[in-house]
Amino acid sequence: MHILATALALSMPAATDFATPIPATIDDALEHRVTIDHRGTAIGAIYRADVAIETDQRGIAPPSRPSTQRCHWTASVTVARTLEGSGVAGERAIATDRTLKGSRPGACMTQRGAIEREVAARTPAVRDRLIAAAEADRSTLLAELEAVAPNG
Repeated sequence: MHILATALALSMPAATDFATPIPATIDDALEHRVTIDHRGTAIGAIYRADVAIETDQRGIAPPSRPSTQRCHWTASVTVARTLEGSGVAGERAIATDRTLKGSRPGACMTQRGAIEREVAARTPAVRDRLIAAAEADRSTLLAELEAVAPNG
């Protein structure tokens, strides 16, 4: 009976084998503000980076054997833009980047804190992506403001 239970445990995927979102602990201050002069009106564009972490558990941890579990993670950085002083309401996602990746030995559930700290340590890279996305969005932002501006 013990051999059968071990064989079943090895052949069935664990509940942690599927991607699990983890809230990131990157400081909420990841904002970049830009002021654009559009037809004599100062318009403020606020760019905000939001980070979502997904994990993927690989390997097994059979009883009485060494574990081969490894937690692979990917952090998605989404940059959203909000406008102030334009009369245009709402928030618009302008970029998503999934290049922050890593892995840690062990189960994803036990590595959550370490993964969050590792992502938080990469805050300068996230800030660089935020500023680059804001710079790349400038022409699109001006075109959108022109589209909603009254003719005259």
